[in-house]
Amino acid sequence: MTQLLARPTGLRADAARNRSRLLEVARDHLAATGQLPLNAIAAEAGVGIGTAYRHFPDQRALIEALAIEGFDDMIADVRTTIAVDDPTEALHRMIVTVHEHLCADAPLAAMLTAGAFVCSDAAAAAGDLFADIAQLLDRAKAAGALRDDVTVDDLRRLLCGLQAATTAGPAALDAPARYAEVLIAGLRPR
Repeated sequence: MTQLLARPTGLRADAARNRSRLLEVARDHLAATGQLPLNAIAAEAGVGIGTAYRHFPDQRALIEALAIEGFDDMIADVRTTIAVDDPTEALHRMIVTVHEHLCADAPLAAMLTAGAFVCSDAAAAAGDLFADIAQLLDRAKAAGALRDDVTVDDLRRLLCGLQAATTAGPAALDAPARYAEVLIAGLRPR
């Protein structure tokens, strides 16, 4: 069985063009409608539905392919923030950084909200990132800056919920950083 990748290599030129066109149309469709109907995307991209499903066997594979570049950018930014010596400051910066990325990138937010990955390259990157964040959480707990019962998955869920709250409704939130501050205050020990 072929391993599913969010960013496959070695595609034939025509397959790479079809995949690129499908992703372009999907990105536009998601921005316009908030949905990713693969049949409509395939038709608009000018490819057969079989071609679309060969590249993206399900919607999660499509979301991960749309999100992978933003995920790489977020990982780089998160690793910069967690390298800060002071664990309290590192935790604060990491939360704000992830929040900003999730609010700016709907496919990335959808991928992290799912909490599981179908593409092995996305899963491997997430595993490495979550291990790095776990080390930061341990540092923050030891410094008394974080409740002892907070896990990496708790933080993932809270940040995805924060993104949903920040982007809900017809108008952009005036001060999205305020939501991050509320979350940070709630993560402190009692």
